[in-house]
Amino acid sequence: MSNARGLRPKPIGGTIGLFFGGLWSFLGAQALPQPWQMPVAIVGFVVTFVLIAMVWRRSTLAGPGTGMFGRRAYLAAVVLEVVAIVAASNLLTHYGLQSYIIPAVGVIVGLHFIGLWVATGMSRSATPLLWIAGAMVVVSALSALLPHAYGGFNPRDAACGFANALVLWIGASMAV
Repeated sequence: MSNARGLRPKPIGGTIGLFFGGLWSFLGAQALPQPWQMPVAIVGFVVTFVLIAMVWRRSTLAGPGTGMFGRRAYLAAVVLEVVAIVAASNLLTHYGLQSYIIPAVGVIVGLHFIGLWVATGMSRSATPLLWIAGAMVVVSALSALLPHAYGGFNPRDAACGFANALVLWIGASMAV
């Protein structure tokens, strides 16, 4: 006998989004002065794991499940994302603009969520992916306007990391 809880799709996509939110919070923590890096990073990982546990415990029957992971649009979005990150990192470093790599990666990752939205094939139920895309692009672009270093503190990378962590934590929690 199976119940409705056993039939619901596993929140794999949401889990991945929340995990990457934790990585963005870690990037933000690394931009803080030394005594704050480790405690803030630990808080970010605790938040991530609590959110992942909450998503897995939620009883929902909606969501794309794991079906999008085999689609060409998903694979194309991920491949293009990786190629764009490598190209941006190389170009920015070549031109002495390596301090903009984190915001550039944020914009690229944000844009790849448009491909994920296409991959779901569910335009209405997958709109949190478009919200994530827009929010990541905006916060990453705005963080690039901040100074790179300020007395042992990197406001650009901190803002980009923490803002993208929040976007992914909220968006991935909404998407499942």
